[in-house]
Amino acid sequence: MPAELNDTPTPPLLLPDLRGKAVVVTGASAGIGRATIEALLANGATCFGLSRESPALTHPDFHPLPCDLRDPAAIAGAFAALRTHTTRLDGVVNVAGIDPKVPLAAGDAAQWDKIVDLNLRAYYLVIRESLALLRTGTGPAVVNVSSINYRLGLAGRSIYSATKAGILGLTTGLARELGREGIRINTVSPGWIFTERQVAEYFSGPDTAKHLAHLAAVQSLTLRLQPQDVANHILFYLSEVSRGSTGHNCVVDGGWLLE
Repeated sequence: MPAELNDTPTPPLLLPDLRGKAVVVTGASAGIGRATIEALLANGATCFGLSRESPALTHPDFHPLPCDLRDPAAIAGAFAALRTHTTRLDGVVNVAGIDPKVPLAAGDAAQWDKIVDLNLRAYYLVIRESLALLRTGTGPAVVNVSSINYRLGLAGRSIYSATKAGILGLTTGLARELGREGIRINTVSPGWIFTERQVAEYFSGPDTAKHLAHLAAVQSLTLRLQPQDVANHILFYLSEVSRGSTGHNCVVDGGWLLE
């Protein structure tokens, strides 16, 4: 019988050099994006959150910026607004994404664009819009959030998996280019994380026991990985304690892939 998964809270990560830093985070309204913003605020950073839905978060150092990340004009507009608040960025975190199941027969050009425009193109455009501000930042760093999903070969996830693999290519493709300017870029690739949406879709209904048993069987660690677990790894790559790392892919999956 699989071991029961531990759901104790994730310990907070405190990194003194994050105090006073300015960081933009996409997918700010929930899940890993929201957890990353909360962790950054707890470390004394100023955060700018891009998302279609306004986060239910009030803090003097948090600035929500409504943005449909599938729309290049909306991204440009959000950054125009951001530049009225700050003349620099010390960090960029790309989190926003969707993961619908789309079988090949149903995956027409419109479905492709819907997923790729948010999950991959938006990452590139956000980094591009951030570049001038990152050049004036302190220890500037970019963190892209991918997924282990592209390694699993799950039916109906081909477009989603292509975007997540593409994020790794985007990271390595920019590592040398940005590194010449002192800007680091890394990827964090989560496994199955207990975000609000994942709990609602997979861990609250009649198949809950089946999904928990599957996780317990494939993970090496008997943990219910939380958004805060991923946020802690993101903060590590934003901090200058990781100054020697760029172009990396950090897997946070409880020892599922073992890499």
